[in-house]
Amino acid sequence: MSRPAWGYVFVALAVLLWAGNAAVGRLAPDSNVPPLGLNFWRWMIAFLVLIPVAWPKLKSQRALLMTHWRLVTMFGVISIAGFNSALYVGFQYTTVVQGTLISAALPILVLLGARIFLGEWVNARQIAGAIISIFGVAITVARGHLSVLGQMVLNIGDLWVLLAVGLWAAQTIIVRWVPKDLDLIAFQVASFVAGLMVLAPFYWYETMSGRPMPVTWNAALLAGYAGIAASIIGFTCWNLAVMRIGPQTAGYFGNLFPVFGAMLGIVLLGETVAWYHALGGALTLAGIYLATATQHIGAKQIE
Repeated sequence: MSRPAWGYVFVALAVLLWAGNAAVGRLAPDSNVPPLGLNFWRWMIAFLVLIPVAWPKLKSQRALLMTHWRLVTMFGVISIAGFNSALYVGFQYTTVVQGTLISAALPILVLLGARIFLGEWVNARQIAGAIISIFGVAITVARGHLSVLGQMVLNIGDLWVLLAVGLWAAQTIIVRWVPKDLDLIAFQVASFVAGLMVLAPFYWYETMSGRPMPVTWNAALLAGYAGIAASIIGFTCWNLAVMRIGPQTAGYFGNLFPVFGAMLGIVLLGETVAWYHALGGALTLAGIYLATATQHIGAKQIE
């Protein structure tokens, strides 16, 4: 399998695992799991699992990591401390429908970021693909009743989710600046440390304010899934995908969230397959193909 082909496999797997993580964010309040506590222990679990594997690389690439300490720190603050905290806080106050619709802005934000910071061109076909995929997201999350979208009112949770999506777009752009000779796992673990150091005082404040992390099986399962499946596997797959297919292409696949979410509901919760699942999923995939096919055509012309 070619390098770009593996990129598509990695990005699809990352989004699938993160669709499960969105469910974790919604289930956390029901188990009295606070957002910052969940985020702190999510990344602490990921750090403890990966540090034995990453330690040799961390030692051998210490000089390289020190040279790029600003990049490591910025990535850790934006991705580890910022994005996930904002997302978990947002999902405590907003609905799945509104949160998912707001997250559909990711491809547009990545397109803008890639144009501004990486100098990558954006054409009409890419914009059209992004719009079609967003329309597919709207059909899926509104269950075919688009009239409900006009009744939605933005709340504080929606603003937190919007902030999270902006930070997600930023981390997608930043990954392209990671030096090719820097081991990905070493970079990630170093960014875990930076993010946890920033997150720790906020977690302590949340705990002292009367919202400690509960010591229960439900809390352990939620943090365990977020730490291993979403953080280690999903995070690594996303970064590998961005390195192979670029931030613009990876960004479009973020709109598979509701499609995968619907699939998980059907498979795990026994929900019924409906016409809006098929139509919304088809439009989302069509939009992604339309936007990314442009890059394939350009690549053939260059060759």
